[in-house]
Amino acid sequence: MNAGPPPLQIVFDPPSEVFATDAAGSFVFPLLHQASGRIETGPYDEVRFVFSIWSPSSQSVIDLDRTYLELRASLDPEEEHWTKLAEVEPVVPAYNSGERFDGWIVLPILAAVSAFCIAGSGFQPRTRLQLRASAYFVT
Repeated sequence: MNAGPPPLQIVFDPPSEVFATDAAGSFVFPLLHQASGRIETGPYDEVRFVFSIWSPSSQSVIDLDRTYLELRASLDPEEEHWTKLAEVEPVVPAYNSGERFDGWIVLPILAAVSAFCIAGSGFQPRTRLQLRASAYFVT
């Protein structure tokens, strides 16, 4: 019996610099791994994403009641069309809430090759943000 490939853990490339939201507090950020947006996802059945977004400024607060994050994917290697996969619910910490938006989500694999991005809104306009994301692919 073939048990399939071993699990694959990816830590997406961190931004080389702090990125900013637009004037309405929105952004779209591609998730890259080793500078590539496409990941071979065909051998896996499920992916578990973990996200953390925060502002490096101590003067910025993230309002977890207003902010919204969604995971989008491009599932066609021939055409870069982005489809909303799911909204990411924040994990509200017991203390210091509002310093960061931490969330996670588990999804089935939908294509042999996939690209992912995070889209956010409801942040303070022109806020500078940092993002860290990882994914764990399993059969």
